[in-house]
Amino acid sequence: MADKLEVSFRTLLTKSEYNKLCKLYSDKPSNLQTNYYFDTTRYTLKAAEVVLRVRIREGNRYELALRRKKGYNKVEIINEITEEQFKKFLETGDIPSLEIKAEIGELVKEQKIINYMSLSTFRIFFPHKHGVLAIDKCEYLGQIDYELEFQATTRDQGKRDFVETVKELGISYKVAETKIKRAYNALKRL
Repeated sequence: MADKLEVSFRTLLTKSEYNKLCKLYSDKPSNLQTNYYFDTTRYTLKAAEVVLRVRIREGNRYELALRRKKGYNKVEIINEITEEQFKKFLETGDIPSLEIKAEIGELVKEQKIINYMSLSTFRIFFPHKHGVLAIDKCEYLGQIDYELEFQATTRDQGKRDFVETVKELGISYKVAETKIKRAYNALKRL
């Protein structure tokens, strides 16, 4: 289990900007991860600004995560789970973590938890300034988009670093909602 605090800054990228950054940082680590998002049929967690997901990383590592806003920051509870626990969670909606169950118990009460969407991200990432820079290609619900994300531990320094980085890279800043919000908006349009 791990709790961590994270502040993220992002901009959407054009396909051309994405390709340029991929070439520039082709020597940096990359990975492919798929997130499966869970909520009640009434989207009770979303209404409370809570995200419940299972992330499958390369090497078949499964992470169950609960993310919630705390001011400008986000707090996550992350638990490693097995493939068997993940499959059971998909089938039954029974959360395989007592800690996370307790955290959202009052919100969801007796409502069933379901998987309502998945989102895959190919990510190039590396330490940059006072945080981590990520270049993402996101696929969800038949759509593809691109994003530059900067993750920091403090809002002020993170914002300064992000603004400087966007300028240094010659990227045109485009307002970007989080990946899950973009995917959720696409789901609503279906």
